[in-house]
Amino acid sequence: MSPRLPYFDQPEGLDPAGCRIYDQIHQSRGHVVGVFALLLNSPPLAEYTAQLGGYLRFETQLPPPVKELVILTTLREHLCQFEWAAHETAAQTAGIPISLIEQIKAKAPIAPGQLAGVNAAVLIHSIRELIEQKRISDASYRALTADFSAREITDIVALAGYYAMVSCILNAAELAAPANQPHLPEPDRLASPSNLTLTE
Repeated sequence: MSPRLPYFDQPEGLDPAGCRIYDQIHQSRGHVVGVFALLLNSPPLAEYTAQLGGYLRFETQLPPPVKELVILTTLREHLCQFEWAAHETAAQTAGIPISLIEQIKAKAPIAPGQLAGVNAAVLIHSIRELIEQKRISDASYRALTADFSAREITDIVALAGYYAMVSCILNAAELAAPANQPHLPEPDRLASPSNLTLTE
């Protein structure tokens, strides 16, 4: 199924400003796919998002396993198929055991345990709380401070927010996971809210 929004994985159809930003993203990432191919419907947004994503993915001081735990948890909470397909593999490359990835996918409770020198259960639970309850509890925040500095916690929360935004764009455009790639359970098709009247 084609995405709902125009998909600019090639520069054809973009105006000169869009082509410039396409080239920037292509040069820095090697390709233009997924969320950036959709964001190019609004080239300035694509440009600023690429800058923020570049810092959070490649420049933050967070260790790769910590980044991928935050990303996977956020993608699972938002059921973002396209991005999960890429990051399940990236998480394994970063050293996250497949058993832990499957627990995140199943939204199962996470047993306490160390990964890359941090308590993975605390990190995952804190991100789940933030997304589901819109807050991190005092107990979870105190536990986070045992492993992370204020700067690291700031980057962790921003990383979750960034991938929440990515998920919203990909989900609204209905960009599916590539064929034969890892994917998440698909939610039941949503009906329109009962208090919303749609007109033709």
